[in-house]
Amino acid sequence: MTNWASVILMATSLHVSAWGQKVVSWDLLAVPYSTTSEGLYAPQFPSWLDRYKNQEVVLQGYLVPVDVATKQYALSRYAFSSCFFCGNAAPNTVVELVFKDQPDHLVTDQFVVIKGILILNDNDPYRLFFIIQQAEFYG
Repeated sequence: MTNWASVILMATSLHVSAWGQKVVSWDLLAVPYSTTSEGLYAPQFPSWLDRYKNQEVVLQGYLVPVDVATKQYALSRYAFSSCFFCGNAAPNTVVELVFKDQPDHLVTDQFVVIKGILILNDNDPYRLFFIIQQAEFYG
């Protein structure tokens, strides 16, 4: 991708809310990835994405269960039937959620807006590429 194309993509994928959170779009998270010899996915984070690392962000999407018994959920660009876990979506279309305070009841496919700290995971192949820590519902 040329430098101008990167600038245009970033400009259309991000804006800063009045309270300082960086509102990111799923297009911004559409990072390239490869498959390891063990069959695991490995993200290839572009250097310009470093500015969002460990920063408070806002992202919207659909709640999908990872493990209902342990209340582990992810945020997906797509509804459950089309998401990475059940459909044909890519691994860069889901974000692991680590809630600040675990909600009592979550509804699969509920469309939500989440605020939290964005972690770029490039060292644990058993977790998702993106993790939002201290996640909470926003707006």
